[in-house]
Amino acid sequence: RAEPLQRYGVIAFATHGLIGGELGGLREPALVLTPPDGPGTGSDNDGLLTASEAAGLRLDARWVILSACNTGSGAESGAGGYSGLARGFMQAGAQSLLVSLWPLRDDVARRLTVDTVRLSATGLSQAEALRRATLRLIADRKVPDGGDPAVWAPFSLVRR
Repeated sequence: RAEPLQRYGVIAFATHGLIGGELGGLREPALVLTPPDGPGTGSDNDGLLTASEAAGLRLDARWVILSACNTGSGAESGAGGYSGLARGFMQAGAQSLLVSLWPLRDDVARRLTVDTVRLSATGLSQAEALRRATLRLIADRKVPDGGDPAVWAPFSLVRR
């Protein structure tokens, strides 16, 4: 949180996502982070980045990748469309997000997110990069159940 995040064009979180209410006392969605070493705990070093905390970040990233379960899910109480987590990152200044709408597999998440960013860097639009990365995954017979939409379909591109 202390880093000058507005300097980065791509910011990726590969972690666990929580829906509001999933963890006792947590009313909003959050990303699980590693708490820093040192004394004391508080909202700045509790190991969670909540939607409201994300909204307070200063970003100018072309991509923010939320490679964690349910980062785009509208499953929290009263949510419409994308989650408060996605909205928080957009409020912080992200130009686009890659989010998941339900739990996902680590191997698929790693591959799709990395391939999507790499393909986008070649000049493809973000949507086309995600489409091609998805088609590559589906075609790869080494990926167990890679053709099953439950495996690759949770990923969604959100743009301003």
